[in-house]
Amino acid sequence: MVNLMKEEDFENYTDPILEECYRMKEEFNAQFNSVEELSAHLRQVQEECKRRGMKVVSYYVPPEKREDEKEANCDAIRQKSSTENTSRGKSQ
Repeated sequence: MVNLMKEEDFENYTDPILEECYRMKEEFNAQFNSVEELSAHLRQVQEECKRRGMKVVSYYVPPEKREDEKEANCDAIRQKSSTENTSRGKSQ
């Protein structure tokens, strides 16, 4: 049985995860004047963690590396396509 929310329940519904995100955003806005200041602070925290020997994982890829990876992926796709076309030609 599907549990559907009544309209009045839906209007009063709050998502606890979103509420936490909004709270954190307000705290960041109160503490930092710009995104750049926040980023600088987070980099400092990350460096401090590294100094303490903690494992730090970063998923950020600088724009210049993104271009290199994009070109490498395009080359690999071209190579694969070329190999597939060559093997098809031999079997025909």
